[in-house]
Amino acid sequence: MDLDEAVTELYGCELADFVPTRTRVARLVADTDEAAQVRRLRKPTVSAWLLNQLVREDPGLIADVQRLGSAMRSLQAKGDARALRELRQEREELLTRVVAGVEGVARERERPLPASGVDEVSATVIAALADAGSAAALASGMLVRSLSYSGFGEVDLDDAVATRAHLRLVPADGGGESADPCSSEAGSSEAAQDERAQDELAAAVVRLQTAEADIVPAQEALDEAQAELARAQEALRVARERADAARAELGRRRRTRDAQQQNVSALRRAALAREGDDPS
Repeated sequence: MDLDEAVTELYGCELADFVPTRTRVARLVADTDEAAQVRRLRKPTVSAWLLNQLVREDPGLIADVQRLGSAMRSLQAKGDARALRELRQEREELLTRVVAGVEGVARERERPLPASGVDEVSATVIAALADAGSAAALASGMLVRSLSYSGFGEVDLDDAVATRAHLRLVPADGGGESADPCSSEAGSSEAAQDERAQDELAAAVVRLQTAEADIVPAQEALDEAQAELARAQEALRVARERADAARAELGRRRRTRDAQQQNVSALRRAALAREGDDPS
């Protein structure tokens, strides 16, 4: 089993089984470094777990999020505010569908959505519509927490995805042609170039986030090593104290033995002296 297979199985299991499943799949990963990465993976929040299950049960719905997000980002890059407003209704309907899908998964799995769950799910979808990296994170099915978009810049994905190296960018339109049959060849070519640029940007974002994510396990490994060193130093201190106490006790017992030996010798000498003085 490789890292991608292990993570896919882990974030697809029942939430209550996360810890034992993590232990089991980590043992099945052949690569030692990858197995260590699996053991460090965090348990997702309820909202993130439900979204991960929705990705697996209804990939078409997540593809709709990818498609609409790609279209909205393209229009925003062109500054076409009117076209963006025309997509507002579709955006609201898609949000409703995703929330309903998550609530359906929650009922099926008997895992109630928390009070803040609807807001967290909606915020994650909004982030996926606005940001290509977030869309890839959602589509990966490996969310650890919900996402949030502040209205500008890239979405903060720190600690949000189990392993960013395996984010899967889902094609927004299935690789088909432009949806507008009236487009000219020049328009189609421009749209294709724009789509390639968006894909390259999304891929670059994922590569950057992957590089940033590499820092996290390295820091965790350092923290773990420092904690282990501290434990070893404490164990050494305790061992030294025990050794000092044992040496002190050994010295005390040796002094007691020597005193007893001297006492026995004195008694023997006294006994011999009495025997020598005995006239009989």
